[in-house]
Amino acid sequence: MSKLKWFKGCLRGSLLLKRNVITGQSLLLLFVVFLISCNAKNDTVKIKDNSKPPLYNVELKKNEQRLTFELNSQIVNQSVCLIPYVAPDSTRYLFYRSGHSNNICVFNIDAEKLTNTIKLDNRGSNGVGSIKGFEVISYDSIYITSAFRRKLFLVNQQGKVISSIDYSSYKQEYHIHAGTSRTLENMRVGFKGSKIYLPFYPGYDKGNYHTIAPEDIRFIAELDTLGKTAKTLNIGFPRNYWEDDFYPSSFGFFIENGCFYINYIYDNTVLSSIDSKNWVSTEIPSKYANVKKTIPREKGLGANYTRLVFDPFRNVFYRFVRHEQKKIKNRIHTDLVRHPQRFSIIILNKDLNIIGETNFPPDTYDPNGFFIAKEGLYLSRSNPFNPEYDVNVLEFQLFNLFEK
Repeated sequence: MSKLKWFKGCLRGSLLLKRNVITGQSLLLLFVVFLISCNAKNDTVKIKDNSKPPLYNVELKKNEQRLTFELNSQIVNQSVCLIPYVAPDSTRYLFYRSGHSNNICVFNIDAEKLTNTIKLDNRGSNGVGSIKGFEVISYDSIYITSAFRRKLFLVNQQGKVISSIDYSSYKQEYHIHAGTSRTLENMRVGFKGSKIYLPFYPGYDKGNYHTIAPEDIRFIAELDTLGKTAKTLNIGFPRNYWEDDFYPSSFGFFIENGCFYINYIYDNTVLSSIDSKNWVSTEIPSKYANVKKTIPREKGLGANYTRLVFDPFRNVFYRFVRHEQKKIKNRIHTDLVRHPQRFSIIILNKDLNIIGETNFPPDTYDPNGFFIAKEGLYLSRSNPFNPEYDVNVLEFQLFNLFEK
C-alpha cells in the first residue's frame, strides 16, 4: 500500500467514525501522524545503561588437560573454521577446515584421532566453488558457504552435494553477496523458522566508503525459503566506525537461543535483539586495549575485538581481544594478524555484563583456533612462534572458569 493510499484510508475511516466534517485541527493531527509514519525507521537501537562498574570477579585458568591430534602431511595446522558437534550417541566430533583448502577434517574428540576428511569439489556437477566456511547440521549434513557463489550447499560425509539453496534467484532489493560462515570472526549462518540469516561482506572497496555512511551499509541477509525472497536486516555499522582513513567492514554475527548478536570488531559496542528489528547496544570495552586507536601499517597493528562467542555450558559469552602490536623484527604484517603476540578474553554473563577479562601469555596460543566443550574452553597451541610448536600436531589447551 502506498503512503498516499494509507493516508486517504485513515482520512476516510475518520470521516465515517465521527460522521461530521473534520476540523482544521483534526486534519493537522492526521497529517502529523502521517508524517511520523513516513519517517519512522523499521529498526531501533536502544543504548544499554552501563553505569555500574564491571565486577571482574571471574577469570579463565589453565587446566593441565590437553587434546592432541596427529596430523598427516595433507592437513594444514591452522584453520579459520572449527566447529564441535555432539552426535545422538554422544560421540563428540570436531569439524576442522584444513587451512584455506576445500577439505574439512573430522576428528573424534575423545579418541583424539582423525575419522574422516570431507573433500569438496571446486568445479563440476558436484562442485561448490572455493569454500568460505560451513555449518554442521548433523554428522552427515553440513551446509557450505562458497566464496563466489551465491548459494548454500548441503553436503554429506562423502562430500556429495545433497541439495542447495540458490538465493541469487530470490527476489531482492539490496544485492546479497556470497555469504560467509566461519569461526574466525564468528560469522555464522543462523536458522529461525523458515528463514535463514546469512552474514556477508558488503563488497565495497575503499573508494565507495568515501560516499557511503557506515550506518547505511547492510551485511546480514534474511532469506525466506518459502517465499523465495531475500532482504537485509535494517542495521549497519556504527556512525564512528570509519576514522583516520580506516574503513573496516569486519563484523561477527550469530543467533543463540533465538536472540541475534552482532559484534563490531573495531568498536566497543555489541548489538543484541530478540526480533532482529529492535536492538540493544551494549558497550563492552577491554581494560587492556583501545580499539579506536589506529596505527599505521608500517608501525604495527591496531587492537580489535576478533570475535564474540557464546558458551552454552556455562551460560557466558567470550569476547576475544587482539591487543595493539608494534612491528616485530622478522615478522611480516600477516604474522601479526594471524598470530597476535598478545590477546585477552573478556568474560560476560548472559546479559552481556562484564564479569572478567583474562590476559594470555605472549607467543603461546593461537586465539583463532578455539572451540567450546562441556569441560571448558579449548585454545590451540599451534602458534608457530611458540618454541614447542610442532607442525605435525594439532594441540589444544583446556581453560576453565574460576571465581576470584
